[in-house]
Amino acid sequence: MTLSQISARMGILAAASVLSATLLFVAPQAHAATNNSYYKAELAQPTTAKPKLLRSVYVKCEGSSCRAQMASTAPKNMCISIMREFGAVTAFTAGERVFTAEEVAVCNGDKVKAIARN
Repeated sequence: MTLSQISARMGILAAASVLSATLLFVAPQAHAATNNSYYKAELAQPTTAKPKLLRSVYVKCEGSSCRAQMASTAPKNMCISIMREFGAVTAFTAGERVFTAEEVAVCNGDKVKAIARN
């Protein structure tokens, strides 16, 4: 094997290493950035609560808007967990699915009745 063949192989190896490192570190970050808001909830009242771990993902609320990444739980269960932790929910989406008024009412349980009385 000549010196030029060794240099060419080293160049290919270096390029493959750079490409692998790029895919290993950059691609997951880009994927994570697009998945930060799978669950979206609007609350009846603004909250100042800190992010909470609910159903294996952190739910972060700013004012009356809450966001979370996708979890391995049914959307209804996530909605109920958000309601229990942060208060009554007025709107909820899970990915492309938008909850109907009836589904939001089921999510809120008795909290809907209390809000209606006030």
